[in-house]
Amino acid sequence: RRNSRLTLPSAQVLGGSTIWRNEGGSNALTIGASVGEPGRFEGFPQSRFVGLGGRVNSVYAQATQDEWSGAAAVAQGSKILSDVAPRDGDAARISPRGAYVSIAKGDLLTGAGWQVSAIISSSAGIGATGLWADASWRGSGHRQQASIFRYTEGLTWIDRPLAADLQGASYRYDYNALRWDVSANIESFTSVSGKNPSGWYGSASVRRLLGEGVSTGGGFAARSFGVTGASAFGYLQWRNSLGMSRAQVDAASIQGGENSQALTLDHSFYTESGLSLSTSLSFERLQPTASTLEMSRPRKHAVTLGFNGRAVLTNSVSVQGSLRARSVAGGSLNNGTSVAANLGVDWQISRDWSFGGSLYANRGVITETVALESPLVVPEIIRTRPNDRGFFVTLRYGSTAGSPAIPLGGAPGSGSGRIEGSVFLDANGNGQRDGNESGAANVLVVLDGKFSTRTNAFGSFEFASVVSGQHTMIVLQDDLPLPWTLEPDKKINTTVSTRDITRIDIGAKRMR
Repeated sequence: RRNSRLTLPSAQVLGGSTIWRNEGGSNALTIGASVGEPGRFEGFPQSRFVGLGGRVNSVYAQATQDEWSGAAAVAQGSKILSDVAPRDGDAARISPRGAYVSIAKGDLLTGAGWQVSAIISSSAGIGATGLWADASWRGSGHRQQASIFRYTEGLTWIDRPLAADLQGASYRYDYNALRWDVSANIESFTSVSGKNPSGWYGSASVRRLLGEGVSTGGGFAARSFGVTGASAFGYLQWRNSLGMSRAQVDAASIQGGENSQALTLDHSFYTESGLSLSTSLSFERLQPTASTLEMSRPRKHAVTLGFNGRAVLTNSVSVQGSLRARSVAGGSLNNGTSVAANLGVDWQISRDWSFGGSLYANRGVITETVALESPLVVPEIIRTRPNDRGFFVTLRYGSTAGSPAIPLGGAPGSGSGRIEGSVFLDANGNGQRDGNESGAANVLVVLDGKFSTRTNAFGSFEFASVVSGQHTMIVLQDDLPLPWTLEPDKKINTTVSTRDITRIDIGAKRMR
């Protein structure tokens, strides 16, 4: 995901995989293969894998030689249940094929570089190709990137759709200084087949640090391609004796949809006693754009309330939970209240026994505030169960004897601490998890390149025993739902102290 607009997704499979790495100085070689049933991870009602049937075989390799890198991947599937084909027996199953190749060169001193990638795919009898290239260069606090691309109709990677029937170019500019962050992006498109109109997408945002703990900013996005519309936002964020507060105003107008305005108030409480609580309250006004003076349609109002928190009650008991509720009133359609709530408890009963439980309830579907996305982004379909509730419990026994416990990355008997945290979808980009922001379930978090764990339904993860000292974590972006992304190759550095808990929240953002 060097540029999150142009992304090749990875197929998630229930099966087996192997990765071989040979890393030495500026030279490296990685070879991998996997085989299994493709599918999707679901976070609710519990963390689980939902298969699509059939099988996918894939192999890939990547090599680096000083400033040069090259990569290739080949994948083949058989009898996979398609999300888009009619559900009529074997007619709903596809046997796709795909191949990908890429070459890149980067200047290690200046940070400038370029990359060229090509892909061919065949799915449901439709053959397609894709080609994109981008170059980036940096100055003092400045980063610029230009891309060109061409995707034909029906482009896919195994069972995942990619941007298709688009050709054009994009340019992005970012400036980062001690008190300023500025970003601007412009993209231009035409249809390869001529079946769709030409268009463009543009966005810009700015952030200004006014003083210690106080910042303000805003931005806008506009699109004229298929869905025509514009959106804008502005915010003020400040630190106070109770935590961090933020007030944000959003407005959007979508052709054939709704004009919307929203005021959101967020506050996050953090204490040293193991208690964290984030709250969010939003007021929205929704007005159909098709309304006129002669034929007025009713205006709707919505109120959204969100809570997200965790509390350590004793040395052996902790609870965590979240609540999102949205009530819509004033219109003739889509009125009512939608709720998504969950509560979990962890109890270390004794040295060998532990208990975990979770309770969840969903009613209705909570929709997000209208947002404009680039046509190059193909969002993930996040499945929801609009009316569902239940609970899960786990009783675990584990015993060790005969030798001292070995913490991750250390020797037997070494001092150790605990790392816990969450991966979440940072909708407002402020770097902290607010009450209305969802956790990212089933995302792989890797510690020191050797040890891994997956986030649960809350987006939470933990490494229970880690040797004291310096450590590095990364989040594998393949498991994040598009269009959410992290900075390329972002590493989180942290220090673990003996008999202490280190808390880390990692926010994924939508590139504006």
